[in-house]
Amino acid sequence: MKLSLRWMLPPLRLELPLVVVEISLLVVLLHANAPEVWFWFLVLLTLLVWRSWAWHWRRQQAQNQELEALAAAEAPAANAPAPPADPAP
Repeated sequence: MKLSLRWMLPPLRLELPLVVVEISLLVVLLHANAPEVWFWFLVLLTLLVWRSWAWHWRRQQAQNQELEALAAAEAPAANAPAPPADPAP
């Protein structure tokens, strides 16, 4: 049986493996001994910070691309020749 992930949004599909890793690290953190808790907590925190920075960077890149596409679409209209003036009678 093939598992279909079509119902998930493409960004979530890309992040799914990392979400699974983060949840498994959280489970390990909850079952860790006292000395290990800080280590696993720092690993989880590092992973979450790294992923949030990557997400913000990708979001900003997408916004920049949208702005560039919008500017490119408006540029030909701004550079279009002016309509001819009415001839004086």
